[in-house]
Amino acid sequence: MPDIHSRKIYFASLFSVFILFGILIIARTPFNLLIDEGLLYLISTSAIIPALLIFMKRKRIELKVVVGYIPGILGFIISILSNNSVYFLISFPIFLLSFIVIFPRRKDGRLF
Repeated sequence: MPDIHSRKIYFASLFSVFILFGILIIARTPFNLLIDEGLLYLISTSAIIPALLIFMKRKRIELKVVVGYIPGILGFIISILSNNSVYFLISFPIFLLSFIVIFPRRKDGRLF
């Protein structure tokens, strides 16, 4: 069974992305479907992170969480800089996929 410490780190990091979403709401960052393709390509390059996390099987959970958080941070920063929250919403599924990949499991690979 995965230890409680790794589950605490995992879920705290997973749910902390809503703080970034809340900051975008408080900052009144508009949602505009007109997007810059260059910034979209930058966010799209973060889509390799779930595959990278699959190859990081033996690494510590803290490192995996930091790497998995990159799409969320990248989408947040681009959304703030370009004043368009659509970039955060585009990167959010990549962020979720990363955290699905690193979900703490037992040593035999089963979830429970």
